[in-house]
Parts: sequence; structure tokens; C-alpha cells
Amino acid sequence: MSTIERIAPDLFLIGLVPPIDGFDNFIAAWLWKGPDATCLVDVGPAATADHLIAAIGTLGVDHLDYICLTHIHVDHAGAVGHLSRRFPDASIVCHPKGVAHIVDPEHLWQGTLKTLGETGRAYGPMLPLDPLAIAGPEQLKKAPFRLLDTPGHSPHHFAIAANGYLFAGEAGGVCLPLPSGEIYLRPATPPRFFLDISLASLDRLIAAKPDMLCYGHFGMRRDGLALLVRHREQLLFWNRTLADEIQGKPLESIDDFTPWVDLMLETDPLMGGFHQLPPAVRQRERSFLTNSVKGFAGYLAGLP
Repeated sequence: MSTIERIAPDLFLIGLVPPIDGFDNFIAAWLWKGPDATCLVDVGPAATADHLIAAIGTLGVDHLDYICLTHIHVDHAGAVGHLSRRFPDASIVCHPKGVAHIVDPEHLWQGTLKTLGETGRAYGPMLPLDPLAIAGPEQLKKAPFRLLDTPGHSPHHFAIAANGYLFAGEAGGVCLPLPSGEIYLRPATPPRFFLDISLASLDRLIAAKPDMLCYGHFGMRRDGLALLVRHREQLLFWNRTLADEIQGKPLESIDDFTPWVDLMLETDPLMGGFHQLPPAVRQRERSFLTNSVKGFAGYLAGLP
């Protein structure tokens, strides 16, 4: 299943729905039809590859010049092998630290299963990618976009700036619209997390001054620059709030992070609309929030 939304004359949001309850309007692939090249940003999980390919065909696109991955987590990059087989002339853009994991994805797949369990299994295993499909330095020099090195959510994270659009992946957090018209904005800070690295990446995104901020999760915001600033403040708020709770406590003795998840839901105003989300989405968000809290816990506990 997929949805298509025309965001601008040259930009389309393709929503991808894996076979998991509560994952509607959560995973995005972006199709940008630039004047000199057609680019796909992120490809979603392997389980939705056929739906993405069909959606691209519905838009009348039979050739991709670039397939850009913001990072290699399987909800963003899991279908890259499938898409490369369908569009063999497309150059794959991937952070250098992530290339080995999409060429031979077995280690990434096993790590996904360990971290995400049944959710990871539902995303589906990746197909290996031909290393010759990876864009080289000379190809990237000619590319109609700019790559911003934005580690934090993962060490292999790019944001992609093109034509006033900034495809931020998860470097700017997860931003969901609410029925009230407000937003729900949460950090995406799974282990291993380092606050200084994430703040430096946010500073790069803020310096890009995007006209439109395109989230991996989910949708486009015209007030993206202001949201990036608010998200930076949010990370600092989480750091202050969790410091008194976590610092000095041995993490190996903690088997329930629920109190800290509840604390952030109660105190973080950017997540105040949590209860407006449907029940299945709240369950999904609690799972990801737990990972985000674990990331901060490891950072505050001084784990290497």
C-alpha cells in the first residue's frame, strides 16, 4: 500500500505502509523531478518495495538518475536493492560509512532484528546492492543537490539539500501532524547517542535555511527552519530533564524505561499532543520513545 501527495510541482511525497499496525503516514519516500535529474530520496523497507515502484510508475517516471539514502536503517534504505534492480541506471547515494552495509546487508539485518524484533521482521530483509551502483565522487560533483553530513540519529546520515528543499531524514527528529493542527515532535536518538554530535548536525541544517523541510517521518513543513531551532532546544531540554534521573545509575540495573518515557511525555511541550494520536500510533511511538530515552541514558551514563 502507498499514497501519493503532490507537495509542489516538482516534488511528491510517497507514503509507504509496511504490514504493521499503526504505521500509516509514518514512512516517506520523496520523488523530486528536477530540471536536469529525477531523484528519489529514501526507499522505505523491503516489504513496501513493490508499492513504491508502482507509485513511481503512476507518476509517469520510468527513469531515476539518483536514489539518495539519508541513512541505511531499513525503514529508509531497506528496499534499495529492489529499486536498484528496477532502475539499474540510477546512481545510489549513500554515506560512505553505510556503503558496506547495503552491499552486504546481513549484519545490518541481524542488528535490525535484535533492536526492533517483530517490527524489524515485518520491514523485510534487504537485497544486496551491486557496489558498482554506488555514486562516486565525480558523479556527486555533477549532482543537482548538496549533501550535508549530519550524524547523530546514526553515524551514516546525510541530509540532502536541493532547490530549496531539505530532506532531513531523522536528523531533525520525527514530526507528525495532529488533528488540532498542532504538531508532535520527538527526538530520534537511539543508542549510541552523542548530544554534541547531534547538535552540530542540527546547526548544519539550520545554517542551510531551508524553504521547505522534508521529514523522513513524516511530511513537509514550510516552517522547517523554526522547527529545527525548536528541536535543538528540545534536545537540550531532554538532556537537562533526564540528567538528574539517569546520571550515576548503572544502566545494566535498569530493565524498565517506562517511567522516563512517561516523564518526557509529561514535561516536553513538543510532545504534549501525544494523546491526540490514534491508539496504535501511540503504541508505536512509545516503542520508539523508549529507544530515544535509552540513547540519552547511555550518553548521560558516559557509555563509550
